[in-house]
Amino acid sequence: MGFLDKILGAVTGSAGTAAANGLTREQAQLLKQAFEPLEKAGKELPQKGAAFLVDGTQETVLLDLQAAKSFEPGQLLGAPGRLRWGFSNYQNKALEKIGNQSLEQRGRFYASVDASAPALDVLVRLGKLLAAADGGQSLEHPGAPVPDWLQYLINDAVFASFNKSSSSNAAERDLAKQRPAWNVHLIAALLAHEGLDPHIALQEVFERKGLDSWYHDRLDGLVEAPAVADYMRSQRDATEALPAKLSAAGRVLLARRIGKDKALLNDFAPLFLRLAIDGSKTVRAEATPHLEGIAEAQRLELLGQLLKDGDTTQRTQAAELLARLPGDAARALLDVAAGTETSKAVQQAIRSAMSRLDAAGDAGELELPEPPAWQPFEDIPLGEEAVQLLIANRIELLEKNRVAAEAEIEENKASKQTYRYKWRQDNYAAHKKLTDEDMRVAVRVLNGQGSKNDQNRAKNGQLQQVVGFGNRLQSMPGFGMPHLIRWLAVSRHWTSFWFDDGFHKWLGRQPVGSVDLRALAELLKRSGMPIDDVAHTALFQYWNQASAVDVLPADRVWPFFAEHPEYIDEGLGLVAPPKREGRQTQLDLNATLRTLAVFPTVQARWLPRVMELALGEGKTHRAAAQKALSMLPDIGRRVVESLGATKSEVRIEAANWLAELKYAEAVPAITKALEKETRETVRAAYLTALEALGDDISARLAPAILLAEAKKGLKAKPPAGLAWFSLDALPACRWLDGSPVEPEIVRWWVVLACKLKEPGGNALFTRYLGLLDAAGRQAVGSLVLRQFIAHDTRHPTLDEGIAHANAHAPQRYQGNQQRYQNAKAEHKQYYEADFQKTQEQVFEECKREKMSEYLGSAIGEKGTLALTAYAPGHEVVTLLQQYMRDHYQRRSQIEAMLEGVAPGNDPVVIQLLLGISRRYRTASVQEKARALVQQIADRNGWTQDQLADRTIPTAGLDDTGKLELAYGDRIFTVVLDAAMKPELRNPEGKVVKALPEPRQNDDPVLIKDAKAQFSTSKKELKQVIDLQSARLFEAMCTGRIWPQAEWREYLHRHPIAGRLIQRLVWLELDAEGAVRGSFRPTEDGSLIDTQDDEVELAADSQLRLGHASLVDEGTAAAWNRHFKDYKLVPLFAQMTRKPPAVAFIDDKGQPVSEINDRLGWISDTFTLRGSFAKLGYQRAQAEDGGFFYQYTKEFSSAGVRVAIEFSGNTLPEENVPAALKTLGFEDMKTRGYSDRALPLSSVPPVLLAEAYADYLAIAQACAGFDAGWEKKMPW
Repeated sequence: MGFLDKILGAVTGSAGTAAANGLTREQAQLLKQAFEPLEKAGKELPQKGAAFLVDGTQETVLLDLQAAKSFEPGQLLGAPGRLRWGFSNYQNKALEKIGNQSLEQRGRFYASVDASAPALDVLVRLGKLLAAADGGQSLEHPGAPVPDWLQYLINDAVFASFNKSSSSNAAERDLAKQRPAWNVHLIAALLAHEGLDPHIALQEVFERKGLDSWYHDRLDGLVEAPAVADYMRSQRDATEALPAKLSAAGRVLLARRIGKDKALLNDFAPLFLRLAIDGSKTVRAEATPHLEGIAEAQRLELLGQLLKDGDTTQRTQAAELLARLPGDAARALLDVAAGTETSKAVQQAIRSAMSRLDAAGDAGELELPEPPAWQPFEDIPLGEEAVQLLIANRIELLEKNRVAAEAEIEENKASKQTYRYKWRQDNYAAHKKLTDEDMRVAVRVLNGQGSKNDQNRAKNGQLQQVVGFGNRLQSMPGFGMPHLIRWLAVSRHWTSFWFDDGFHKWLGRQPVGSVDLRALAELLKRSGMPIDDVAHTALFQYWNQASAVDVLPADRVWPFFAEHPEYIDEGLGLVAPPKREGRQTQLDLNATLRTLAVFPTVQARWLPRVMELALGEGKTHRAAAQKALSMLPDIGRRVVESLGATKSEVRIEAANWLAELKYAEAVPAITKALEKETRETVRAAYLTALEALGDDISARLAPAILLAEAKKGLKAKPPAGLAWFSLDALPACRWLDGSPVEPEIVRWWVVLACKLKEPGGNALFTRYLGLLDAAGRQAVGSLVLRQFIAHDTRHPTLDEGIAHANAHAPQRYQGNQQRYQNAKAEHKQYYEADFQKTQEQVFEECKREKMSEYLGSAIGEKGTLALTAYAPGHEVVTLLQQYMRDHYQRRSQIEAMLEGVAPGNDPVVIQLLLGISRRYRTASVQEKARALVQQIADRNGWTQDQLADRTIPTAGLDDTGKLELAYGDRIFTVVLDAAMKPELRNPEGKVVKALPEPRQNDDPVLIKDAKAQFSTSKKELKQVIDLQSARLFEAMCTGRIWPQAEWREYLHRHPIAGRLIQRLVWLELDAEGAVRGSFRPTEDGSLIDTQDDEVELAADSQLRLGHASLVDEGTAAAWNRHFKDYKLVPLFAQMTRKPPAVAFIDDKGQPVSEINDRLGWISDTFTLRGSFAKLGYQRAQAEDGGFFYQYTKEFSSAGVRVAIEFSGNTLPEENVPAALKTLGFEDMKTRGYSDRALPLSSVPPVLLAEAYADYLAIAQACAGFDAGWEKKMPW
């Protein structure tokens, strides 16, 4: 008798007939095969395991498996407890194969379980066997109170044993279809069989608190099964009690399951309403959109009951939901509740709800204006010309692909790797199969005349390459939006037209205001496509693409949504998303609010929800909601009501918003609220608002009042994170009248600023600091900034680094050796660099790594930076430049410090911000600097260029270019020498190297001040020269034009800038921009030309910097001679760099967008890196795998990025062979993966010439051109 028959005993009959234990012979065979891998952990384990499963004998197998832990029996079974990805073991492929074979057999067993008569004994034992084998190593427990053996069984049956390739995709694991027995009924039966509460099965289905949110869907097969609804109806009491037993994560799933099943929703409407007013925000957010599925009358009744009888949280949330319901019925319920409610929090919620309903009622009287008319897109069929263009594209692409395929073959021959690439060869082979008929097929599809077969042929990837090649077809005069939409519908059914680069190129060619979302919607309907994609253009958050709100006029956006308000309803979370064909895209709340902001007024149906967001506790969408409501005529009156909110966060936000709205009528209400307010952060917000609204708060800033507030505030527990700040180190300060400031006041300001978490400060702190004298403001700002940086940049000591290296270097060195020695021959190259490191090098590496660790961060206390606004400018620049150089990765801290120092309006700091806004390595820091510069400019009513001119620091020099130093009773002067270096002169006018030793009768204070003044001037002078030189160079490249009066006032007469512009050639332009002549300013203030003749500028002239690309060769040569004759060194080259001799249109009539005449000039990556750095270029952002292939330089005022491409390198960088490739220009406004390349004709001519000169300079650093360069490159 065979082994299987022995353990089956009474099993007889056919393979599919169940024995008394509920197992068929086939099922027993599957289980036997599933546990055969255990033989590697113990010879008898498979037999014992099978016997235990089939008839319950050999129970000791559970102990045997636990004892065999070192053999990892759980891995032999494919890690049965996991809820993540498919089973794999990269270190042991044989084990991976064995484990997956076991999983496959168990999967077949689970599929064979009879739902009407499951073998419960066997299933229980199976769970216990899995648990014993794995020992908890792979178990991921969702959190329901079930024993581990049951969780193992469920995880294995519902997820782990599914096919490896689909185990992470819930859509491919249709549990109800593939394994119908595995549902809530079976779980309940298993629990009952073991004497446990069967109702726990519902918790097992929905609970997810023990799992990372990424894996919540792994058991969705249990949730989605129809059996769940049947079980819930049959066990109503258990279902009603279920929410109280679930975590928030579990209640979210419960709300989702009930909400999308309308019948179940109405069966459990009271329960669902409780979920909609749950204490968890995420549960409410999931449930609330589904409330539309409950009849309005029933909703009102249930909410009214909860408003009356619920707990405090439920009553508060019920009031919130009632505010979203239209009509008088909700108002009546709230009126009744307002008369009986005793809880202050609920009272406030009721008042807020009634206010929103009243606002909606008032807004109902506001009607949208008549939207502008729109025209449908004209549909002109493409003719034979389009066919011939595509044929030409095909021929050209075929040749390009032939060359690429041959290059790939040669690269494979030269490569040391065993893997051979074929994708270019395959692409070429596929292109060869295309015919002219395919081009006619494409045109028929584009014209909407294609058959079903034509549409299938249009899905060919190579045909799509031909149609999109060079954007030539899209540039044809007859090509329009209908063609593009039809082509995208066939060739890219998975993506929206808004993501298509061709669409945005087409959009860029249309007259402003000519494209309307309504026309796009009509076109999609005409083409048989849903209009959802039109709504998504504005209501979806595109990280890499601008929204329709950003690129279309407002009156071409809002009318579409006025006609289709259901999209706004969905975006605001008022209704659940409907089922859609194709992509399931969730509309974004913030994008929806931005769309509402372009409406002339917010409509009544949306007003309560938007007001809820505008004054709620959540910060994420607050600003967008407030902007959307800002056009309402009485919004200020509504906001005033929130000054009485019970939650301090709401009161603060109300005050801030009133200040932003400039709602002066709120001053009495804010004053009244201030008198009663006890929380210091709220009081600060009220005082800030009063100051911003023009109220005189000086009486509230008297020293005695400030001291009393400080003493009271300091008695409270300070923020825990501020323990590192030494309050005792704060400097002694004086008020503006010279009287001393009590130390407690400044200490309290530090604590208060930390609590407010506003590094940019506010109107109150501006007033606070303004009460101090200049020396006090500067001293406080300096100390706070230095302490912030010191705490934020702490690192382990040298001794700690050595100790770490002693502990870890030997192990790392040994690992380096072993990885290389154990690697396969073809993989050794990846480990060779580490293998070659000596023990000393590894020691230094470990030490360096340890000492580079940060011991903490000050970002949690960024609010203290509000006190740095008036720190000395030169000191700020020095500290921040050092920080940005050494700690550039700490982006949040850099942005916070920039926010802190910006409000002081220090010219040196403003110039630093301007420099960062033009060029910086981190995009978000650059964007922050731009925003701060714009704020400063807006405050003063200037453009950014005007701001830059008006805030050039003087380094203390007066209009004559002198700085006088009162050194005791002697006066020393500082002037600039011919090289723009500070020159110190004694009272007799003689040049001296340094200030002398003071005399005995000299005033020590004057001596100290003079030395500090001289030191500051020298530092500031260097900063000014560097920053202004860079700014003037960019102005030359981008073609900035100065009004003559501003040029004279802010540049020519400036003591430093005036000297710099003497070393530059300027052009005089007429009103149309034509060049009238050129000149150079001189030391005596006159303007001269190349012949040394004085130039008189015409009254209407404008000025710009000259360049060789803007004048004739004779003029350029004359200016070069002029500078040589005068022995003047130009500030930068102007008359030597000429534009490249390139055509702007190629032989196909297409715009040229790159220059490649130095393609293939070879060098190495480190040499190129050094050359690029000298010219001010930065490494482009690395792509996947840390690979980068460009160096860039940005010219933000022109919105252009210069991009020079090379063969590439990886991070961390290695010195490998490299080749120069192309020079191109990118549109900085283009986001994401869209084509950023600018045609050369669109680049300012001076910038084109300068960038080309850089390209040539980089080539000069190379070894020269190498015809075989591609074969020598590592990538």
